[in-house]
Amino acid sequence: MNPLRAVFAGMAGVGCAWIGARMARTLSRREETLAAWLRALESLEASISYVDDPLPDILERIGSTETPADARLRDMLTSAARRMRGNRSLTFERALCTDWADGLTQSDAAALSPLIRSLGASARAQQIGRIQSAHAALRAQSERAAEQTAKCARLYRSLGSLGGLALFLCLIG
Repeated sequence: MNPLRAVFAGMAGVGCAWIGARMARTLSRREETLAAWLRALESLEASISYVDDPLPDILERIGSTETPADARLRDMLTSAARRMRGNRSLTFERALCTDWADGLTQSDAAALSPLIRSLGASARAQQIGRIQSAHAALRAQSERAAEQTAKCARLYRSLGSLGGLALFLCLIG
């Protein structure tokens, strides 16, 4: 057996397994991102309901209480708070970084978009209503994501590993 052929077959097999694991990781990353947004929305609703602070202060407080696993969301919220403090006329949508929907599907982002566009630009009761609406929509998206992850993650890993093994055996033989 040619050693170069064996190395190539091994690399192809590992590559297929890696692709399967990567696809499974994308599913679980979506779940983590949705969970982080849900926690942030709960904190945002509570802060707007009970505290009469400016939006940048609320965003900064929410950003500082997120868990380390939610570092990206924490950074986005604290960065938006700093921008809004620097320019008082800046809306939340304009202060938030453009890649806020990274890790979310198009339907996840659509559930959050109305809130992103209107946060801080309306009366407190309207803001709370929009937060609750976004929270309900994201919770539904999160439940669908959990179902999809449970169903597909193991499938992607298994198919990647089996595909890699099959490719390895074909190239060796």
